[in-house]
This record gives sequence, structure tokens and C-alpha cells, in this order.
Amino acid sequence: MENNPIERCILCDKETQYRFNDHIDYRIGYVEGAGQLCLHCFNNDRQNEMKVVIKVDEDTILNTPNDMELGGMVRNSYYRTKGL
Repeated sequence: MENNPIERCILCDKETQYRFNDHIDYRIGYVEGAGQLCLHCFNNDRQNEMKVVIKVDEDTILNTPNDMELGGMVRNSYYRTKGL
């Protein structure tokens, strides 16, 4: 196992130009609390805006057996982050 692997994009899973141990102050496209974006996803050429990334803890995913209920929880989380 490599000690300093290449970071993968949290949206598209492609390799980025950064390694795991590269300091976040010197990165472009790092989303605190979520991870690294590749330049394409960061620039988001198609929509010219950043996608919203919502963090869902693993326990919530594993302990919510109904996909429809989990989707509702994610949507409610989104609305809470928007203050709606």
C-alpha cells in the first residue's frame, strides 16, 4: 500500500493532481469536511457553479434499510443546510 496515494475526486472518482499528504492550503478544489474535487468538477464547465455536497454519516446509511426513507433524510438534510 502506498504511503501517499493520489487523491480521488469525491464527485466523479477520477484521480486528481494532488496526493493525500499535500497540504489543503496549497490545493484547488478541496472541500473541507468532504474531500478533494478534480479540476473539472471544481470548475463544473457545464453549469458554471459548484455542486452542493451533503455529508451523510455511515451509521445513517447502514441503519436506514428503506431507500425511500434514506432519500427523504438526505433531502431534509439538504433543506436544513439551506435554512429552509
